[in-house]
Amino acid sequence: MRKKHHLYAVLGCLITTVVSLPGASSARADQPDRLPVDHLTDTVADQMVREGIRIGPTDPATQLTARVFLKGDATGLADYARAVSDPADPRYGHFLTPDQTRGRFGPTQRRIDAVTTWLRDTGLSIDLVSSRGIVVHGTVAQATSAFGTRFANYTSEERHFRAAVDPITVPATVAADVLAVTGLTAGDKPSKPPAGLPPEPGTPAPATVTGRAGTPSSPCPAYFGDTPATALPPAYGHPAQWAPCGYTPKQVRDAYGVTGTGLTGKGVTIGIIGLNFAVNAMADANRFAAEHGEPAFAPGQFTAYVAPGAGTSEASGEFGMDIQAAHAMAPEANIAYVVGSAATWGDRVLDGIGTIVDQHLADVVSGSITVGLTPGSAPDAIAAYELLFQEAAVEGITFTFASGDSGGGLIDGVRTVEYPASSPWVTGVGGTTLAIGPRNRYQWEVVWATENTALTADGTRWEHEPPGYQGGATGGGTSTVFGQPFYQHDVVPATFAGTPPMRTVPDVSALADPDLGLLIGTTGYDLSGNLGYTEGNGGGTSLASPLFAGIEALLVQTHGPLGFANPALYARRHMFHCIHDNPAGTPKTLAFAVSRRGSVTLVTPGQYANAGLEFAPGYSTATGLGSPTRELIDSFRSRP
Repeated sequence: MRKKHHLYAVLGCLITTVVSLPGASSARADQPDRLPVDHLTDTVADQMVREGIRIGPTDPATQLTARVFLKGDATGLADYARAVSDPADPRYGHFLTPDQTRGRFGPTQRRIDAVTTWLRDTGLSIDLVSSRGIVVHGTVAQATSAFGTRFANYTSEERHFRAAVDPITVPATVAADVLAVTGLTAGDKPSKPPAGLPPEPGTPAPATVTGRAGTPSSPCPAYFGDTPATALPPAYGHPAQWAPCGYTPKQVRDAYGVTGTGLTGKGVTIGIIGLNFAVNAMADANRFAAEHGEPAFAPGQFTAYVAPGAGTSEASGEFGMDIQAAHAMAPEANIAYVVGSAATWGDRVLDGIGTIVDQHLADVVSGSITVGLTPGSAPDAIAAYELLFQEAAVEGITFTFASGDSGGGLIDGVRTVEYPASSPWVTGVGGTTLAIGPRNRYQWEVVWATENTALTADGTRWEHEPPGYQGGATGGGTSTVFGQPFYQHDVVPATFAGTPPMRTVPDVSALADPDLGLLIGTTGYDLSGNLGYTEGNGGGTSLASPLFAGIEALLVQTHGPLGFANPALYARRHMFHCIHDNPAGTPKTLAFAVSRRGSVTLVTPGQYANAGLEFAPGYSTATGLGSPTRELIDSFRSRP
């Protein structure tokens, strides 16, 4: 899938080289006693202004709400976050509690008071004061005085919005305390939808998959390679294989080496970040477990933390999949389902992350969510995101995020990567196509980047010469914003990292192909709008992220808290499944057939080049280090 141009965004990393936009951090000449707030990359607000048409100044009496995020000892925090995460550092694993973290690296009360006093003196009203930041409201005239910027009204694609015209500045006396300012541009779009491909509403259960009249339908074999599609036209000189209609949790556990370790995630909590509260998620997980011989959630094993004002949904597709995927890999781990609200910080994902970090609600966290692209449309509060991820590292919390399902796309000719997966402080999880054979054996695994062609109506040939047209693909690539973090030194090939070396994603990968995905059960709406429970394949990097988070929960069970996991994972880079290529057009090309809503499609996996991805054994911007193995899991039984 090709990247679409959308209005989202990212900021900077506090320990790695950051590329700044020209002129982004220059104070206005008529404000010598003021300093700019760091503005290190293209944000949502910048993009809105750049693409909008200016229609005039904003009425000074217009009301707005702004959020001033506070910094504290950012340098000390970044240094300690690296130290406790690096197995080679003597401070490795010396984690702090949330109170200790705030007390040691957060802003002092004196500095909080100084920023509060400045904001109040501008005439703005104070809504909230915390060590995280200060929320204020007032008029545009008052905001002009406080933040040193003019305001104008714009229009873009039939949308009207207000935006700050000039770089944001603050008095020099508080400049060292201010991390970021958001809310000055009104009309920001909400966070991008989840990064994966949740089951389509009304997807039939495998037992009822049917084909068009006269068209062969999938027999839903028990494993890959069980049933050649001999009734279909050949592909690459031989029959394709019918794809299983969703792997069971046990099949995936066995294939990735979990079975036999004795690890179940017991005593570990996995956090799932939601955009809304899927009210049927736990019931769906328990129903699926009962019908497939899997462990249901025990009393107290699943807890939802839903912020006031958060949205709810009866359809559980995306976040139901996240919960079931994590539970599949670590069936005795606790699940903390955290749903934030935009009411306070203007960003429900940021609020959910902050809730987890401030209360240490989880040991491992999965986010099947992307909130922006770098460069091009980073979240306005990216600096606050980065600070939270460093606090999580200091507290021993592991964050994983889906790398996205858009391949290695371009926007305006510039290669982009998704955020938060591209943050140097999280584990970005890419996607693979995984073949699980008899007795749940791992057979092969290639980059999730598929090309498809449908069967003709008469069933005699494929509509396009295989491999066909582009289907789904994992996200990945090289950041133009974040410099190469220390754990990628001497691991990532220079051909990927570039000059100077930059952060590359993903870090690791796991099953993501929805045509060979994890079988899940969710409540959703069918094409007639009726609500009901169905089963079907989960997929996308939204599946890969919670699957890998489940593996990390096993590592925490046997090793103790990991915190930021990338340094330890990269130190074990030879213990991952090496992902293979699948060149099209040879007699050995892998291909399989699937039934899709009454038709049959031939799928050729591993076609990374047409998705804009780069591939090489060992590490690639398609699958990172590779997928988990039994050797990797066992290696964490002793510290470090």
